[in-house]
Amino acid sequence: MSLFFLAALFSRFSVAQPTDTLTTEQLLQRKGTAYSALIRPSRYLALDVNHALGGFRRYRFFEGDELHFKARGEKFREELYAVTDTSFTILMANEVMNRDEPVTFRFDEVQKIMLHRRIPFVTAAGTIFPLAGGVYLIADVVNNRQLNANVLPVTGAFILSGILFHWLSNPHIKINRNHRLKVLRTY
Repeated sequence: MSLFFLAALFSRFSVAQPTDTLTTEQLLQRKGTAYSALIRPSRYLALDVNHALGGFRRYRFFEGDELHFKARGEKFREELYAVTDTSFTILMANEVMNRDEPVTFRFDEVQKIMLHRRIPFVTAAGTIFPLAGGVYLIADVVNNRQLNANVLPVTGAFILSGILFHWLSNPHIKINRNHRLKVLRTY
């Protein structure tokens, strides 16, 4: 009886691996653009940031990544299509022709790069804290039927900390001699 029970238990948890497993290339492509660049040599856009207080940091943008930047006096938030030695190309929708057309930007035309980082708790606090401060102020006004001066420092602290956290999560990096765009290759 116990032998039958053990055989049934092991047969329940021993499932054969399916024959159609993914190759390494397919797994890397599924993970995202940074991993798919490992499959074949390619160029990518690198933003080297050298802060006075924070030190050096490199942000990488591969083909297929969304790039949010300001150039030629306009803001763009498009997918990075191609990278050459001195420029990069994005695809912009042409509504008249009903197709995407490539637009090329030289590195010296780019004025700012807007980053969108996901920092746990900090990014969420950047949106929640100003709302919490506003709700706290409104709740106090509704409950007391007047504006209480003791509530203003708490509300201000919530709003200012929310703005600070939003700024930390979404920095706008101005391109200058300390913050440079360059092209690097994967091998």
